[in-house]
Formats: sequence, C-alpha cells, structure tokens
Amino acid sequence: MTRFKCLKAPTVCVFILLAAQTHAHHGWSWYSNEDFTLTAKVLEIDFGNPHDRMTVEADGQQWNLLLSPPSRTRRSGLSADMIQPGDTITAYGHRDRNLENYEMKTERLQVGDTLFNLYPRRD
Repeated sequence: MTRFKCLKAPTVCVFILLAAQTHAHHGWSWYSNEDFTLTAKVLEIDFGNPHDRMTVEADGQQWNLLLSPPSRTRRSGLSADMIQPGDTITAYGHRDRNLENYEMKTERLQVGDTLFNLYPRRD
C-alpha cells in the first residue's frame, strides 16, 4: 500500500502539468474567423518557445502578435535578426475574439518587401 501512495503523487503532478500545457496551447479557438490585417511599428521582439511573439504599436495602441512556434517560423525563412525595433511590419491573420484584447494570431508577416508565410496550409 505504501508503494502505491508513493507513485500516486508523481502521477497526479504529471496530469496537472499536461492539463496546464494543453490549456496554454489553445490553438485558434480564441481568434476570430475574420481575416485581419495590421500595419504597425515593432516595439519588442521575443522569439522563443512556445511561440515567437512581437509587441507592436498601431494608432497609439500596443498589440501582441502571436507568431508561430520557432521551428515553423524558421521554416518560413524568418529569423529574429531580420526585424528591429522601429521597423514597420504588416501582419495578416486573425484578431482575438475579445475586442478588448489587442492580440492577433499571425499567419503571414510582411517585413520590408518580403512576405513570410508562417502557416502555409491555412491559406
């Protein structure tokens, strides 16, 4: 019986961690089905797991741009050293369904004359 109790706590912890990760990686359900385009100035770049991100400013409002997982971003040809704070970008994707949240899930990102297709199968 003691051995069972010793195994029970780690098993419960694993399930809690898996549930938390599943909730954090919510996919596309938080975002509108409507196409959304945002042209903005880059304030901050944060490339890394679980998703690359950028903070940008458009019309005096700061936005959180959720890009793709790092491996997908790199496959599109985009890397963090291609974007600098102060650059103007155009993001194409879907805005958060809650219009009080200034966030969008970005499918394509235009940097200068180059368009990076982060989610090519979502065209």
